[in-house]
Amino acid sequence: MTKVKIYDNQQLSELENNINDFLKKKEVKQLIDIKYTAFSRDGVDKFSTLIIYQEDLNIGKEDPQMYE
Repeated sequence: MTKVKIYDNQQLSELENNINDFLKKKEVKQLIDIKYTAFSRDGVDKFSTLIIYQEDLNIGKEDPQMYE
């Protein structure tokens, strides 16, 4: 199943950490795309990212061949 995850942060390094930590998760079967935006309002910088990924639907399911 295709899913999205959104992160917002005022610190670019923290946003990078959020993305990297998320991509390490087992639920991410395949990365499809990452959309990134940065803007400043009233002197405050903000960074956002949208991660589009394929969810691994086999998480938590037992491998039927495991017991053969």
